[in-house]
Amino acid sequence: MKDDERTPVYEVEVATIEEFLRLLDERESSAVSRDSGECVRRGVFIARISEKRTSRFGFPSVRRYVVASFVYGRDLVSYRVATSSIVELPELVKSMEERQQSAYEQVRGDISRSLAERFPDVSIYEGNLRLLHIPERET
Repeated sequence: MKDDERTPVYEVEVATIEEFLRLLDERESSAVSRDSGECVRRGVFIARISEKRTSRFGFPSVRRYVVASFVYGRDLVSYRVATSSIVELPELVKSMEERQQSAYEQVRGDISRSLAERFPDVSIYEGNLRLLHIPERET
């Protein structure tokens, strides 16, 4: 077993966007100070996530959030903003999607501005993820 296989891997979830940007800045600053041949540039991934379950009454229960993440050494650093976690009746879907989009644009804007100022060659990857929970069948 190699030494790096024994090194713990952590998933760090920070509480504020400022802390997320500080850790990103630390990682990029240390990467820039290394020899450019060793430095492997990574990016930041930002996603809108919808996690849908069926409530016990048959209505869709949807949890919506925005996640930004990057790799810091062997660890994963993420920042999460929950925008809703409710039973989404048809008349609420549009407003919940708009709320999630607004949070997404805020997070993406904060990260983009920070990277543009300090590390313009770090990429931002964007996406949408939908997690569907299918109830298990009774046997």
